[in-house]
Amino acid sequence: MPLSARLVPAALFAAALSAQTPIGSLIAEQSRSAFTVEGAGARAMGLGGAFIAVADDATAVSFNPAGLAQLLDPEVSFVARGLQRNVSYEDFETRGRRRALAVSDALASSTRFDPLFVSATAPVRVAGRNLVVQLSVQRAIALGEHDDRTLQETPEADSGSLPARLTQGINQSGQIDLYSVAVAYELSQRVLFGVGYNQWRGRWDVSSASLRTSPARETAVDFHQSSALDGDNFNVGLIWRWPTWSVGLVRRTGFHADYTFATQVTANLPGLDVATPPIRTGLHWPAATGAGLALRPAERWLVTADVTHTLWASARYMSASPGLNGLSFFDLDRETRTPNVTTAHVGVEHLWITGGNAIVPLRAGLSREPQPLVDTITGEQRVIYRASLGSGFKRGRTGVDLAYRYGWSTRRASQFLEVDQLLSRTPPTSVGMERIREHRLDVSFIHTFDRGPVDRALRYLFVGD
Repeated sequence: MPLSARLVPAALFAAALSAQTPIGSLIAEQSRSAFTVEGAGARAMGLGGAFIAVADDATAVSFNPAGLAQLLDPEVSFVARGLQRNVSYEDFETRGRRRALAVSDALASSTRFDPLFVSATAPVRVAGRNLVVQLSVQRAIALGEHDDRTLQETPEADSGSLPARLTQGINQSGQIDLYSVAVAYELSQRVLFGVGYNQWRGRWDVSSASLRTSPARETAVDFHQSSALDGDNFNVGLIWRWPTWSVGLVRRTGFHADYTFATQVTANLPGLDVATPPIRTGLHWPAATGAGLALRPAERWLVTADVTHTLWASARYMSASPGLNGLSFFDLDRETRTPNVTTAHVGVEHLWITGGNAIVPLRAGLSREPQPLVDTITGEQRVIYRASLGSGFKRGRTGVDLAYRYGWSTRRASQFLEVDQLLSRTPPTSVGMERIREHRLDVSFIHTFDRGPVDRALRYLFVGD
């Protein structure tokens, strides 16, 4: 669960002080975009993420585990990612509270590099059909960020207010990883079935500091939270394939996770220093269903598209505390505004064969991802659009893939830009334009091995002949 403290909403602070609410998991308006657990793989990324009906390499377990049954040789794979994310806040203005403040533009930027996926895959023949077993680790959500912002508030001439400066700093570190065991089987020449068991393990820390200075006073609030999450679920997939087209279906089951957090809040105001011991509660992570279609209009061409529907409205806390039990994960409300969302992906690939029998693919893709995030004041939902390009090189048993993806989002949004608002139930009064820009580069490495020795060993262990 991404925990970037862009600014702590006041209602969350009040709830934390009164009911020990895990506000760290609810203040992540910027980083909640990371909640969509994407599959890992540069080939899929180059296709815009449209891989449910293709899923023909080791990263299939993160898109559709049925696709693993297409792998004919043992292989190992590794995927890494570099990501730069910029969030700009433009033309924000604070109104109400008997004054109007023009707020200077601000830019929050973060850059990170992560290992995303590593796997070992082995096929074996059972009853004349292909059975594939895989062990893998995926970094589902990377939680590393450092942002600093300084904003100048300029009152209108006739408002009677004093100018003020707001400084904010956010530090976040940790990750949520998936440890997976997957099995896929070729039920027939046309039908593939696969299932993956995923153990979720997350450990992360987040801290934030807000300081507002004016000629009248200085107000500071510091926040720190350590969190841990443990749970497990299944991915179940099916692929129906023909020579020129294939259809894929996948179901990612929801699950109940154990969530533990410890929070500390300090402020330079009397009576507002709070430290909670580790508190254990539950969190329901929602299910998702995906469907994809892949067409091969010519020998070297592939066109693919898929959609995934996630039940984000059902993401809720489960706790013995009546004040927390049943609250929406995203907006701390039982009558949640959080929508269920459907993401869409399309991609195209062309294979170019060189004179040395090496394969060089050319890929492009588009995607649209609504976020489970609706602004309280403007009512606008965050939607991120992405465009990608990819290529690679494969010769013999070794292949390397690269993909670049650019993402963007623009909406009117509200923010808490005054520290005293953070310590009350005052709703946000600052509204402006939120613009997100992302640059992402994925690199995949896959190497295959001779099937004979592995096939004989697996048959001896699991088949017995």
